[in-house]
Amino acid sequence: MASGDDENYEENSSDFFSDELHSLDSGRDLYAVLHISKDADVTTIQQAYRRLTLLYHPDKHTDPRNKQLAMDLFIQVKKAYDVLNDPQKRAIYDVVGMKGLKAEGWEVVSRTKTAREILEEYERLAKEREERRFNQITNPNGSVHMTVNLTDVFDQMNSSDEDSEFSPVIEMTEFTVAQGIDIPLTSQDTANITAVVSTRNGRGTGSFTTSFRRVLADLSWFRIDLNFGHNNLAAFRYFRRLTQKLHASVAATIGLADGGSAIITPGFVFSITYQLSHHLTSSLEWKTGADSFMKGGLHYDNQKLAVSGAVQLGLVNTFGAIDSVYRVPNVCNLRCSLKLFVFGPWIEYGIDRQLTKYTHGSATVAISSRMGVLLRLKFMRGSQAFTFPLQLSTDIIPSAVFYATAAPVLAYFILDRLIIRPFTRSEQEREQKKREDEAREKQTERRREAMNAQEVLRSLVEQIKDKEGSQGLIILEGRYGQLSSSSSTTQENSIKIIDVTVPLQALVKDSNLRIGTTVSKSNLTGFYDPCIGEEKSLFIKYSFGSQIHTVLYKDVDPIVLPNRDHLV
Repeated sequence: MASGDDENYEENSSDFFSDELHSLDSGRDLYAVLHISKDADVTTIQQAYRRLTLLYHPDKHTDPRNKQLAMDLFIQVKKAYDVLNDPQKRAIYDVVGMKGLKAEGWEVVSRTKTAREILEEYERLAKEREERRFNQITNPNGSVHMTVNLTDVFDQMNSSDEDSEFSPVIEMTEFTVAQGIDIPLTSQDTANITAVVSTRNGRGTGSFTTSFRRVLADLSWFRIDLNFGHNNLAAFRYFRRLTQKLHASVAATIGLADGGSAIITPGFVFSITYQLSHHLTSSLEWKTGADSFMKGGLHYDNQKLAVSGAVQLGLVNTFGAIDSVYRVPNVCNLRCSLKLFVFGPWIEYGIDRQLTKYTHGSATVAISSRMGVLLRLKFMRGSQAFTFPLQLSTDIIPSAVFYATAAPVLAYFILDRLIIRPFTRSEQEREQKKREDEAREKQTERRREAMNAQEVLRSLVEQIKDKEGSQGLIILEGRYGQLSSSSSTTQENSIKIIDVTVPLQALVKDSNLRIGTTVSKSNLTGFYDPCIGEEKSLFIKYSFGSQIHTVLYKDVDPIVLPNRDHLV
């Protein structure tokens, strides 16, 4: 076959190859498409590509249907080669698969990068893509904040006057509602409009904020905010990644007098973050103006435990703080914080966890001599946040601390047993049914593809057998599925076993059959999975040198034929 024919097919399909990567994302392993191992070098990849494109070339077929089916196989091999022959694409594929190649905005990735570095970059891009998806549907984000004063409850509970009637007064001291909408203008530009209404101790206020954010080509960004209402403000913030480990940002705020006639409170914030090691990050922040301060901190995070320490020196607030989060996988996060102010210590402890797929909840207890005991409940559902600070007492009362700790735990266990678990169980059953339906659809599609491939290869098998001759490698029988050494030849009609004699014979060349891939053989051309989730094997009966051989391979074993050990 002339090499020019291959080039014509490649040129005619170049747009198809570059624009339709997702069509390969059917679960098939690209290494299996080329029948090579994952550690194959460039030469091996190129040799496998040339051999398979010659085998599947459409010009070898005169029947129009077989010609089109061969073209489909030809295209699959070309796409697999385009990915595996490109060091950057191959590095991404090896870590995150085909979904990684569909992520836009990749920086240059080489195979010298670690798997963790590639995975972190993919997760960053996936997060940005998810944010853009939410923005495209103009997803509103909002919050509700309601502060409730329960101090009278515990004051009467701890009162020494036994004759007084227990009739505590419960007050809502603050109620704030905020609602915002992100408006995507372009892929780099986003506008936001937010309105806030608040009432505190009988006095209401409101504000309206509009902002514009642009992401620049070097992954830096800037944002402009204009706030009108109780405080008229104009703010500008710029963030830039100076190096891979060093990030910096600057923010400027200008407060305007009523009517915007005069500038009264300018302020600036400078911050810088540097990654000292893989788990350790340092930060420094400096703010000017009426509430000026300088703050330095260290943050350690090893995926299971996160610890942060900070020291702030300021005219209004000077303190030292240490925060820790212990993550119990698939259960919850335990939080603890200690801050040392001039007026004394401030202690916080709490727990947060995923309640359902889209709902997250947390409960935090704050204790200090200045504030007393505060229980803060927070729930997040999608982009909506609901916060309920409950002021239990103005002093540190043991009963208030006990109820702040025990009541949320008890309420959660009741809620978990009666609502969350039944709801989660029904969601899991629904998801399981969806996965099973998708698996059946995928199996049907893969079976159709395998049968089409076998139809194409069947017309070539006789030519290969004639070339091999009586002394060459002839595949007499190939069975793939739920096999055992005793049943490999007796369950030919089982629905969990398929005939793969044709695709195996088609891969024979010069009396050798080499399939180096170590993934499931259901990924091979002409194969599919006849028993999803069950253990599979491959039985081969072949003739070599006019002698009969048999072998039973495990699903992930590489295939090497002929072999003297297979002789019957």
